[in-house]
Amino acid sequence: MKLTCPYCNNKFSIDESRRTEVLCDLMKAVAGFGEHCDLVWEYTGAFAAGLLGPVSPAKRLRIVGELRRLWSSGVFRVQGKRYRTTRDKIIDGMRTVCDLEKHGFRNHNYLKRVLVQDAERISAEGMTAAEEKRREEDKRVKRSEGENTETLTPEAMAQLKKKLGVTRFSELIGKNIKEKKLDNFSV
Repeated sequence: MKLTCPYCNNKFSIDESRRTEVLCDLMKAVAGFGEHCDLVWEYTGAFAAGLLGPVSPAKRLRIVGELRRLWSSGVFRVQGKRYRTTRDKIIDGMRTVCDLEKHGFRNHNYLKRVLVQDAERISAEGMTAAEEKRREEDKRVKRSEGENTETLTPEAMAQLKKKLGVTRFSELIGKNIKEKKLDNFSV
């Protein structure tokens, strides 16, 4: 099916129209990387079947979209483990991939292997190992200073129940607890 341009009366197909739209979207997406847009374009060339081979605009758009997610979050997965990296390291990783002049990639795993060397592993809570270590150290410090941010141990709960004169904490619902009973209580 051929369409007619309302401005110049030239005929074009729907496929040609779609390719034009993809190219416009691709240029906008690549331009979003600012001064690194040339590096991003070169990196997407590594997905060609052969050295300096063609990469379709639709495939480049998909690759740039995936790279955009890594760029914005800095979080990626390798073998089920999550890692966090910075934009500078992503740029260095893309340069490394481009300098090796490898081609035929089907995904970003090679880039991720380059990135994982300098990346920080993060937990399910989204914290790095250093952040988790700092959090655990803070908890230890607070415990040693007498601040109890954790739940009570079973022994401490038993002492508290005995001090309050109840067998279950649910018995305390709706009752006024006299603060005198808790003055001498320590965990």
